[in-house]
Amino acid sequence: MSGSASHAPSSIPADIPAVLLPLADDLELVGAKFREILADASSESQDMVRHAARFNGKRLRPALTCLAARLAGSGVTSDVASVAAIVELIHTATLVHDDILDGADVRRKVATLNTRWGSHAAVLVGDVLFSKAYRAAAWLDDPFASRYLSDVVGEVLEGEIHQANASRDADVTEDEYREIIRGKTAALYEAALVAGAHYGGATDAQKKSLGRFGHHLGMAFQIIDDRLDVSGDEATVGKSLGTDLSEGKMTLPLIRWLASHEGEAREAALAQIRHAWSCDEGAQDLAQILCDSGALDQTDEAARTEIERAIACLAELPESHERSMLETLAQFVVQRVN
Repeated sequence: MSGSASHAPSSIPADIPAVLLPLADDLELVGAKFREILADASSESQDMVRHAARFNGKRLRPALTCLAARLAGSGVTSDVASVAAIVELIHTATLVHDDILDGADVRRKVATLNTRWGSHAAVLVGDVLFSKAYRAAAWLDDPFASRYLSDVVGEVLEGEIHQANASRDADVTEDEYREIIRGKTAALYEAALVAGAHYGGATDAQKKSLGRFGHHLGMAFQIIDDRLDVSGDEATVGKSLGTDLSEGKMTLPLIRWLASHEGEAREAALAQIRHAWSCDEGAQDLAQILCDSGALDQTDEAARTEIERAIACLAELPESHERSMLETLAQFVVQRVN
């Protein structure tokens, strides 16, 4: 193994999770690449682009890219740092667009772009971020990121379209829900690891194992995110909550709760759901019902199952500090409160 994760970070971002502190130097390098990619933003968009850059939060995806490259043996080279920044930039662009679709007011404890500058400008800024990511990928000597990540972004957007088309459809099944979150979330987690592994010189077998780990990790992350939208504390989570119910999204807590009803009880449950879709008061009432039911415990169990599957995917990889960190990150995903 050439190089191990840094244990003496030169500067530690205030909001980095403790689990990522051993990677602080790597993430600082990724941050420099991130800022470099955005440095040529026009005078018309630079304030909005800088504001959007504040949404990069926990840095889980770039951390996964760095860990995959380290596990493969190369360490975090300039290209690895660039790819990690590109993945995070793609993620940031999706957040900007998500906030518009959800009508969210807060992201990472600051106002969303749509709140500060309006939805029209926010859509365009999200597009600018995508364009910056594509341009940065195109300038890498190895074209893998440019080709691969363009396909991944397509999958992410298809997942968002699927979710939009399924809005206010109480017949959404758990299988369909899993298809949606595979596209909108898990695909980019998988990509973060595959891209890092590729630019780190990994074998095809290593890329496959790390990609499957990323898939299951991303599935667990979104399941927990959907649970927090029902039961989380907005001040702790740092973004607008309760939007899933009011926007008519059938997430796993709601699907599990509805599945526990039959006959007349199911009809009453459907009426409760439709009421939640029609007004904020109804959404708040349903959120409390879900908290009082066993649906959230079932949701937590589903997330833990995904994490068990993720960790199992690492079994064929050699034991290392990086592999242990991936396992620790997996546990962090299901234990987080924000």
